Amino acid sequence: MEIDFRNIAAGGAVACALLPLHERAAAAAPDPLPARLFPWAAEHPGLRDFRGKEDERLLLYAPAGASPAERIALLGLGKRDRNSLKNLRNAVAGALKFCRERAFASVGLPTAALNALAEAGLGADTATLVRETALSALLGLYRGDLCRGKGNEDEERPADPLSFSFLFSGVDVPAALREAARFGAGEAKGVVLTRDLANTPGNRMSPALLADEARKVAETYGFSCTVFDDEQIVSMGMGALYAVGRGSRNGPRFAVIEHCPAGREKDRPLIAAGKGITFDSGGISLKPSASMHEMKSDMAGAAAVLGLFTAIGEAPDRDALPRVVGLIAAAENMPGGGATRPGDVITALNGNTVEIQNTDAEGRLALCDALAYAQKSYTPALLIDLATLTGACVIALGDYGSGLFTEDDSLRAAILTAAEQAGDLVWPMPLWDDYDKNLKSEIADMSNIGPREGGAVHAALFLRRFIEKGTRWAHLDIAGPGWVSKASPLLPAPGATGAGVRLLCRLLRHPGLCEHTP
Repeated sequence: MEIDFRNIAAGGAVACALLPLHERAAAAAPDPLPARLFPWAAEHPGLRDFRGKEDERLLLYAPAGASPAERIALLGLGKRDRNSLKNLRNAVAGALKFCRERAFASVGLPTAALNALAEAGLGADTATLVRETALSALLGLYRGDLCRGKGNEDEERPADPLSFSFLFSGVDVPAALREAARFGAGEAKGVVLTRDLANTPGNRMSPALLADEARKVAETYGFSCTVFDDEQIVSMGMGALYAVGRGSRNGPRFAVIEHCPAGREKDRPLIAAGKGITFDSGGISLKPSASMHEMKSDMAGAAAVLGLFTAIGEAPDRDALPRVVGLIAAAENMPGGGATRPGDVITALNGNTVEIQNTDAEGRLALCDALAYAQKSYTPALLIDLATLTGACVIALGDYGSGLFTEDDSLRAAILTAAEQAGDLVWPMPLWDDYDKNLKSEIADMSNIGPREGGAVHAALFLRRFIEKGTRWAHLDIAGPGWVSKASPLLPAPGATGAGVRLLCRLLRHPGLCEHTP
């Protein structure tokens, strides 16, 4: 679907115009905006039936020839409160599905309606609302059925609308609004790629194929990319990553992708490291069979890194962005004849030895080598990792919240701000030193697990052992929001969500995190 701007005063028409409206105190006092933008609506009896409650939707048909919009769909946002921006995203996404089901070829939303929301105290300016609207329109149409055979659909699938237009009349819209729409569309493209990768079955997404996806992103947008195969991983000393993937016929891969604008070659980069377990059987410590099929998405952290680079490549301000490096630690955790055994001891890239007491605690092993590589090869301005790491974090925060682990107060604040802007739910979690003692091993420097209680904390503390003094680091456990079972307008289910992409997009624009060094 194309995103554009359409001048309705110059004859631009759409099949359906969307009007998001807040809740009114009384049905006898309908919102004046529909009648102001579309005079024919002033006398429409249906307008008085609309209260603007959250998730409410009302479709009104225009008299023939009376309007540049054949229909208007009133979208309820509920009361004006802190959830208004979230409700706008959901209302737009849900409305696009509604329009698709009715085969509306073109959909629009007046910029005047977004101006009215901004002026009414929604908590965001019009440019931000344009960006969020463009993103929500595209994500609302996402379908995760990647493997349908051509011509073998179970039922007729309605086609997406051909266009989504921001409607204006008279003079052209400000350049800032056009740029904001590009930002939203670019971020949506990054989220869609992340969803597609994490939704791809394990037999179609091996570590090598995931590394190929990194190459494709790099080639598309002119980034540099280097991929290390299993032999190189061994020769580099990445014993932890290799231990995860050695039981599979599909060997591990380690990919490095970099965005470095001209003049920023000496800058300390923002480094995003992603867990890329393309399928997690648990290895010798085999998982229960129930829901194991969802473990194709255990590479959602790595997918989010590639989604970030897609959004960077699409961004109008890409040359003004900081230097960014992405690390993809990819492996398939299988119980083959060469698999790592419980009780084995391996040596990680930084020289630490690890006793493997549970082969299903594999994500932290892949990531610890990635973290060590980041600090060995670069001097990061910021190092952040994303991983569907622990079921314990899902128990603690549920399906929609990521656990945030960092000891850097200003970094914690920056990530929470970015999460709020992006609409991601993130909650700070502790890194208590007393719990670190639970990682003690009698035969190696550390064990890869602690007690079951506090599992998410123990996993984060394991990663902390690979962070050098002075490195700004944060760990995001996205095990909950990386994959959801309950659908919402923005999130088809069951399936991958693209969690973390938008948060990273906001974070790399946070002032002061990655300053330019001339």
